[in-house]
Amino acid sequence: MKYAVRSLKYLLLICVLYVALLWASSIYTYDGMVDVVTLIRAQFGSDRGVWLVVAFVALALFYPRFGYVRRVVAGVDIEADRIRIDNAMKLYGFKFAEVREGRLVYRAEGIIRRITLLFEDEILVRVVEGGVEIEGLRRSAVRIIYQLNAYIEHKERY
Repeated sequence: MKYAVRSLKYLLLICVLYVALLWASSIYTYDGMVDVVTLIRAQFGSDRGVWLVVAFVALALFYPRFGYVRRVVAGVDIEADRIRIDNAMKLYGFKFAEVREGRLVYRAEGIIRRITLLFEDEILVRVVEGGVEIEGLRRSAVRIIYQLNAYIEHKERY
């Protein structure tokens, strides 16, 4: 169910961005003489438009596969390194929200940031053998993992 919701959210985002791009194009290219609806009809009335729809749907269908990540950070003790985990999250705009099912849940700070992440702004941290597993939106989680690795490698400084 979560996979389908993420796909639909991403498809909606792609469509909104496409319409915004067409709107900007109509203003700057055609000096406002052609409206967005006419551009959309012209685009989707051709073979290119059909392929564009196919590409949008395919991209949205596969987005949850490549847009989210689950990685293990070795050598992290969730109890002893909790401050380092919190600092890595805070550095990229996430704050501790709750403990759910034995996982630490972090969410993005600020409504604008949450909207840009399509309200898929949870980063989950759980204990696994040899470290912790971090799961969440790839563009946020990978940065946090990189920072946490740096904190762990240089424990004496952080």
